[in-house]
Amino acid sequence: MRALALAALVAAVLAGSATAEPWVDPNGNLTIDAPRGWTVRPQRMQGGSAVLAFTPSSDCFFFGIPNPASAGRSVTAVRNSVTPLSESAWATALQAAPDFAAAGAVSLTSHSVDTSGFWPVQRAQLQAGSRTIHGVIEVRPGFELRGFCSGGDASYDAILNTLGHPRDQEWQAAAPAAPAQQPAPSQQQ
Repeated sequence: MRALALAALVAAVLAGSATAEPWVDPNGNLTIDAPRGWTVRPQRMQGGSAVLAFTPSSDCFFFGIPNPASAGRSVTAVRNSVTPLSESAWATALQAAPDFAAAGAVSLTSHSVDTSGFWPVQRAQLQAGSRTIHGVIEVRPGFELRGFCSGGDASYDAILNTLGHPRDQEWQAAAPAAPAQQPAPSQQQ
C-alpha cells in the first residue's frame, strides 16, 4: 500500500514538473505562465511593470505599460488594430530591454501579425549584434504588453504565448458577440 502511495506521489510530482507557473504582476499590468524551471523576477520600472524570466540558457523581459492611445478605445477597436509595426517601432520597443538592445544595432529580420487568438499579437524576430531576439507586442484598452526573449532554450516561445493582462477575461466577456474584423492572412516581411 505504501509503495502504491509513493508511486502516486512521484507521478504527481513528475506530472507537475511539466506545467507552467502562473505569475501575476502585483501592479496589475501583466500576467505570464512561466514554464517550470524558469525563474521570474520583477524589475524596477517607472510608470509600468517589468519582469525578467530566465533559465541558464534563455532570458526573457516582459513589460506592461500604460498606453494612452488605446485608453479610450473599445475592446473591438483594439482587436481591429492589426497594422504591422515598423522596424523603427520594434527597435524603440526593444530599448526597454537594455541587455538586449546593448548587443548592437537592432535590425528587424521578420515580423507578422497573428490574428488567430482573441487579441492580435505582433510578432518579430530581431537581430542585435550577434544576438537573435524574439518579440511580441500586444495592445489592450489602456495598456501595451511586450515580451522579448533570447537564448538557446526554445521554450521561450511557450512563455511568450502566455503574455496577458489580469483583466483579459473581463474584457473578453464584455466584447460583442460578433468577431473582430479579420484581415487578410498575417503579413510577413
